[in-house]
Amino acid sequence: MKKLELHNLGVQEMNTTEMLNTQGGDFMTDLFGILNGVVGNVNNLLGNTITFLNKILGPLVNIGIGPIPKF
Repeated sequence: MKKLELHNLGVQEMNTTEMLNTQGGDFMTDLFGILNGVVGNVNNLLGNTITFLNKILGPLVNIGIGPIPKF
């Protein structure tokens, strides 16, 4: 089996200190990224649902039910 020389492919070695100081994804960063994506998707879903309901219920309110009372 041939030995793969990674430094010939531009891969650099890092010591432990460099690995600890390199900014990368940690658990909390990954978790907040996932939560941010979920919140964004829920926000889009709610916005689309409200838009859909306005399109469906808006004309019904204007036809015979009358304006929705504001409290």
